[in-house]
Amino acid sequence: MGRQVHRSAGAAGRCRRPPRPVGRGDLRLRSRQGALKSKDTPVPVWDRRRPKFLFSGLMACGGCGVGFSKISKDSFGCSAARKKGPAVCTNMTTIRRADLESTVLNALEHHLMDEEAVRIFCKEDAAERNRLQAEANAGRIGLEKELRQVTADHKKLVDAIIAGVPPEQVKDRMIELDARRKDLERLLASAPAPDPVRFHPSMAKTYRTRVGQLIRGLAEPDGDEAAKEALRSLVDKIVLVPEADEAGSTKLEIDLQGALAGLLCLATGRPMQPVAASGHAKAPRRGGA
Repeated sequence: MGRQVHRSAGAAGRCRRPPRPVGRGDLRLRSRQGALKSKDTPVPVWDRRRPKFLFSGLMACGGCGVGFSKISKDSFGCSAARKKGPAVCTNMTTIRRADLESTVLNALEHHLMDEEAVRIFCKEDAAERNRLQAEANAGRIGLEKELRQVTADHKKLVDAIIAGVPPEQVKDRMIELDARRKDLERLLASAPAPDPVRFHPSMAKTYRTRVGQLIRGLAEPDGDEAAKEALRSLVDKIVLVPEADEAGSTKLEIDLQGALAGLLCLATGRPMQPVAASGHAKAPRRGGA
């Protein structure tokens, strides 16, 4: 259906003035107005997509699982408890942004790469890699053995034709063997190469050095955003669990769930990657958290 244009009766028959030329000042003004109208904010799209705070979107309530959001200038609280009431969540305990960030950064630097935990991980990793490599080798050996047999059988048929056997008697079998040979060669060519990355217990020290550099980078204007993104990639989730202390007041215990993929990438110097798995670590209480 074509576009319908509606005009008022009073406008019918009137001559329209030609549009006057647009000057540079008009172009700048209209461009600015258009940007503000389309975005409702002067902040560029790429900046608005970045998290406003260091751990925005990573916090979750330990009572209901809903995210924590900013409820005042300096504090975070459970969104469900405030928007939906006690029927959904009763966790009204808040945490100051400064306390949360300092505690989580301290845990990232000193607790998620525990020396003994890394030693055990490296031992288990080596055992698993050896097992997978043995399976891969066994499969490859089987394919190579079958390829040798298929090649030998095909050669026998060629020798039989040379010896006088009518080609039509062995044609179908030769086609079958040739197709299987190509399949086996393709499978062997696409077999994944062994992963050269090996983890070592000393990577715990490397990790702490690098995460410390990232934390210090938060204070540098040029490296601020890069450091934020790198640190966020180390965190899978921050669960804030309400706990009553001996005095009867409720405080939030921080359960920091580290993103294993990010942690290992940082520890081994590889490029940071999306989260693949998680490791949990209790963040020590500090500053009321």
